[in-house]
Amino acid sequence: MTKDKFSFVLGVLLIMIIEFVLLVHPDQMGKLYTALLLPLMVARYILYRADLYHYFMYDFCYYAQIMQLIQMHKYPDDIRLAKAMFSIANGPLALAVAMWRNSLVFHSLDKMTSMYIHILPAVVMFSQRWHDHISKKEFPLFEEMDETIVSTLVDFWWHPFVYYAIWQAIYLIKTEIVSKKKLEYNTSIMTSLRWMVRKKTSASYKLLSRFGEHNQLPTFVCIQAVYTLATFFLCPLLWYSIWLHSMYLFVIFIIALANGASYYFHVFAKQYMNEIEKLVVKEENCDDVTSSKSQ
Repeated sequence: MTKDKFSFVLGVLLIMIIEFVLLVHPDQMGKLYTALLLPLMVARYILYRADLYHYFMYDFCYYAQIMQLIQMHKYPDDIRLAKAMFSIANGPLALAVAMWRNSLVFHSLDKMTSMYIHILPAVVMFSQRWHDHISKKEFPLFEEMDETIVSTLVDFWWHPFVYYAIWQAIYLIKTEIVSKKKLEYNTSIMTSLRWMVRKKTSASYKLLSRFGEHNQLPTFVCIQAVYTLATFFLCPLLWYSIWLHSMYLFVIFIIALANGASYYFHVFAKQYMNEIEKLVVKEENCDDVTSSKSQ
């Protein structure tokens, strides 16, 4: 319980620090993101490796973290890369909070890490896009668009999807060629596809097996690609309106908060009650042993 209390306090403090930096020093959000990301990724790899979950770290959300670091530290003035990263961060990553039911469970390092890797890139891109407006306290409803429809499609849909396609190719080469024998030999190593089809009664299994179990992989790849493209839809509007962008991130945060509340009341409370019952039984047994010895 002491560990949970410490993790809870640390989780709440991190949220407060992120809020402070975003509102007072938005230009420093990238440095805070980098400082948080590196230790979280090291901790996640160690924990996931032990549980044979480390192949999850080949997923797109982790690739996007590398892209975010490159964009911030190597090419901060590349506007096309910034727009592509804006779409990736506010599209598939941010909406994954709702899709995968990420939650603000402050005492859980695993859940908070998942939350951070999906929402922090969007917060970083928010600070990059709007830090001048925040500093000057200028909040126009919409900024004038300086692009054609074609250039908008290229910047916010085509370029980010190309980066996504590069990741998908690398992922398939890794899992279907380089590590194919390893994954076939050790079926305990978990991948995203294996996780989705681990229960034959689940909706995800039925969806991915719609064209047969032997076509689960291509079905999964196609669904991911369509989902990713669909999540880019709102990104041009978010780029030109700080109000829409703020409300969008606010809704994502509320979803994570609601997911966290559901976890605390429906899962965590039961776990703690079970632990308390075990402690009570253990103490009663100790008392019985003590009483019998005294007699």
